[in-house]
Amino acid sequence: MCVIKNLFVKLVLILCSIQLISCGSTKKVEPVKKVVETQAPQVQKLTADDYLQKAQNAANDTHATLWYVRAADAWLEQQETAKAYALLSSLDTVLMSKFIKNQYALFKAESLIRYQKYAQAFPLIKDIDTLQGFEARLFLAQSVSASNTQHFLEAANARINLKNWLTDTADIDQQNSLIWQDLINLESTAFSYFQSPDKVELSAWLALLNITHSYAHSAEQLLINIRRWQAQNPSHPAAQQLPEKLQLALAVETFTPQKVAVFLPLSGKFHKQGEAIQQGILAARFSPISSNATIEFIDTNLWQADQALNPSEFIAAEYDFIIGPLLKDNIVKLNGLGLEIPKLWLNALNDELELSETEYSFTLAPEAEAIQAASKMIKLGYKKPIVLAAADSKGKRMAEAFKQHFLAKTENEPEISYFSNTSEMKKSVEQLMETGPSKSRIKSIKLLFEQPKQFEADARNRRDIDVIYIIADATQTQILKPFIDVNTAPFARLIPIYASSRSYSSELNQADLRDLNQVVFSDIPWRLPGKANQAVLAEQMKSIWKDQNDDLSPFFALGYDSFNLLPNLAKMRVFPGFIHQGLTGDIKLSAKGNVERDLRWAKFENGRITNVALISERQ
Repeated sequence: MCVIKNLFVKLVLILCSIQLISCGSTKKVEPVKKVVETQAPQVQKLTADDYLQKAQNAANDTHATLWYVRAADAWLEQQETAKAYALLSSLDTVLMSKFIKNQYALFKAESLIRYQKYAQAFPLIKDIDTLQGFEARLFLAQSVSASNTQHFLEAANARINLKNWLTDTADIDQQNSLIWQDLINLESTAFSYFQSPDKVELSAWLALLNITHSYAHSAEQLLINIRRWQAQNPSHPAAQQLPEKLQLALAVETFTPQKVAVFLPLSGKFHKQGEAIQQGILAARFSPISSNATIEFIDTNLWQADQALNPSEFIAAEYDFIIGPLLKDNIVKLNGLGLEIPKLWLNALNDELELSETEYSFTLAPEAEAIQAASKMIKLGYKKPIVLAAADSKGKRMAEAFKQHFLAKTENEPEISYFSNTSEMKKSVEQLMETGPSKSRIKSIKLLFEQPKQFEADARNRRDIDVIYIIADATQTQILKPFIDVNTAPFARLIPIYASSRSYSSELNQADLRDLNQVVFSDIPWRLPGKANQAVLAEQMKSIWKDQNDDLSPFFALGYDSFNLLPNLAKMRVFPGFIHQGLTGDIKLSAKGNVERDLRWAKFENGRITNVALISERQ
């Protein structure tokens, strides 16, 4: 009974601490929405204090622990989250049966969810299949924590299970809507990959998403295939009522531009970028599937604010769409005219400006690539990344964006080391992999031997790192890779190395490719083998556009995709599941009008570059 007494004393101290903290804090925690439970009715509802008394009087530690778990549940019901979490954190799970241990995990996860600590909550309950008497609470907690940690497939599965324990039609409809919202976040390759005969409802949802992706560009074919899907799945929730966003998308007509104004820097400092975008737009305009729109290019470098920017001239020209400008200052100028013409800005707006319903933003910001890399690593299950980044402006921006996104989603902060030269590269690798102290110890031991050459030892690197992300150009990455290899102990597992698009260059030779062996990197499809299934276009541009290079290729792709997006932008805005396969990636549009791109992943492998599909079982 000594253990029980000590635990009770510890609990009293914890509760006193909570009381003192709460006196100095007024932070309000939003409770998790209560779900109908299927527990057997109780003759008398016991309070947390009742359970604490039972624990104090328990015959042994195991029984006491059971009552403490019950007390924590009672506190959760009374919205005493801090007390519940403190009590649960003080308990020893060794004294619990599997059933009580699962309850303990659920109650602790619910506490964490109330504090929006989703990354801590999800691992506690992700592997619990069911929990008798607490099914609805379990599936709700699983769905909320999974969705907020980007495990969208598991979130959808949990919501499907949750519906079996709901009785209110409105609650069930809400879960159907949330299932759709979770699943549209999956990469398109997952729509068929995760279909399974033993997951009937989920597989049907994924099949519907696959249809919307495959036939998004043809409203007629999309509707035909949706009707066919509904006939094949008559009892499915979406067969009876399509998701609201999909209904809206079907109601939006495809836009056919007739006269487009394109604002680009065609002279001056940024003329090469402007000309690359211009070439991309022209290539899209004269492709076989394009409309017969008239395009007028306007050089923003020749603007004179008081003369060239006359609103009446734009109205008289009867433009039905504007693409550009590229530079933010020129976006501010054009935006200030108040023109009621749909616009696709080619950069992000300043923080104080918001996109209207007919405005869209398409940018090649490097931060977006870093955030996508962080999201991919989270989906693949990595917990402890380190970042090696060039100490230039782009490197610092990307590293910081990666760190902040990974931290926000997992509560684990990646370590970053910047470098400016080869010496700093070596130092950065040794610092993050912590091989320096091990090398020093080996050196000291060797000095104790009269013949140190006969003493062989390998430095040990830290074991908690599970992935490395490199933000550097191709030459820098070639230097970093051997440093990483020599600082990895022969007996340790190899740490996967990922890199940004900066690590790839079309000028790499066979020796360079071998130096980068097994490095996985992200890039736009247009720069990778296969050229985004546009081999003919690639050959045409090689012969026509002599000044193209790696730096300008993304701008060509930006122009090409910008023009091809015009007919469907309005539809994409109301339907996040609409995905356009472009040269810059798989493109979708946020509800706010921002273009979002899924980049491709490739690997340096045995002197070649191969496209890879990085799909996790937990999406």
